[in-house]
Amino acid sequence: MLKLKNITTKDDGKKVLFDYAITGNNIQKYFNLKDLYYAKYDENVSDVPNSILVIPFLSSIMPIAWFAGFDVEVPEVDEDFFDALKLVKIEFEKQFSDYNLTGNLIVNKVTKNKIDGDKAVMLFSGGVDAYATYIRIYDQTPDLVTILGADIEIDDHSQWQSFTGFIEDEELLKNNEKQYIETNVRTFYTYQVELLLKDIGWWGKVQHGLSLIGALAPISYIKSYKNIYIASSYTEQIDIAWGSTPKIDEKISWASSRVFHDGYELKRQDKVDLITTFSSAKNTNFKLRVCYSELRSEFNCSKCEKCYRTILGIILNGENPNNYGFNVDENVYSNIFKNLNNGSASKGMQYFWWELMEKAKSSKSIFTFTDESKEKIQLDRIRSGEIHQLLEKKINNPKRFTEKIKFILRNRFSGIYNLYKKIRYS
Repeated sequence: MLKLKNITTKDDGKKVLFDYAITGNNIQKYFNLKDLYYAKYDENVSDVPNSILVIPFLSSIMPIAWFAGFDVEVPEVDEDFFDALKLVKIEFEKQFSDYNLTGNLIVNKVTKNKIDGDKAVMLFSGGVDAYATYIRIYDQTPDLVTILGADIEIDDHSQWQSFTGFIEDEELLKNNEKQYIETNVRTFYTYQVELLLKDIGWWGKVQHGLSLIGALAPISYIKSYKNIYIASSYTEQIDIAWGSTPKIDEKISWASSRVFHDGYELKRQDKVDLITTFSSAKNTNFKLRVCYSELRSEFNCSKCEKCYRTILGIILNGENPNNYGFNVDENVYSNIFKNLNNGSASKGMQYFWWELMEKAKSSKSIFTFTDESKEKIQLDRIRSGEIHQLLEKKINNPKRFTEKIKFILRNRFSGIYNLYKKIRYS
């Protein structure tokens, strides 16, 4: 069992600390007991009821409890959230039907809370998904919340300063209030949690939707956030286990709040189309922050698979990707094929590139860097399905076992691996 003993605040009421104890050697291996879960806000949350303050903690703990099979006991929780967790667990059981999800939440007191007001808030990363949702709810002037510890490591001060500077300075976002949360949402547990899955990928496949949404609970109570938006990562056409879907996210609620999983009906290329159309209509360019590569020295690295598919999507809309935070030239096409020849592939990745292939076939306006005839030859390779076939071959010859072994070794010998990264990327 994991038992929450106490919730306290410090740093002028902005940092919420959770004191918990774990019994049973078989579950202690999942937690960094020297790095207990916490969440830190821009606002003083010390007057928020404990039944709400506990939500960020439970949002990250309960998925581990379900998959590892242990109980969690807390003194008090919001009634809506208590009921929501039951529904979320059912959705995970459907997605992971070959797993036996056990573990229960034991609560001494269930409390009814209510948020007065109807303000909108959204989780904002600055990427394609986030900007598409921002555009769709633009008229609501939503507050924007960005979380340190999710995609950017807490100790990566350089990238965080660059990221927050981008959000604060972006002219398009000037009328939106910004909120920042710091939480060790990905380091309070050990790499053993990853091994609860047959394939690694715990953060994406299980944790991130519930954890990120739940982290908003304390400030939602203060700021009267009734409508909470999280941008979709995939669409219903991509049938993979994923920790953020409408069926999961829209089950989540506390104090009568409502969560909207936005854009699920849109393909990724639909979102890029929406962004370029909005940019043209508003006569404004804004940077897309899609990259978190270790090789990144500029705003985006413009060299990774995620950057390339965004760049190509912009090109196929007749727009210059260099106006959206990238740095590329006419060599981008040959570099795309070089990149995709390396590394592994997934069904989700293949679907995104299939979208681009279809867009290339139908696009009437394509941006040209220097030589239209030469660049058309490269685009014809994409139209022909060459990338689709390349990724299909890689998917049918997966290296999942090798990747899992590499993951275990990196974490068991993390000191050596971190030294290697420092030398390589310095």
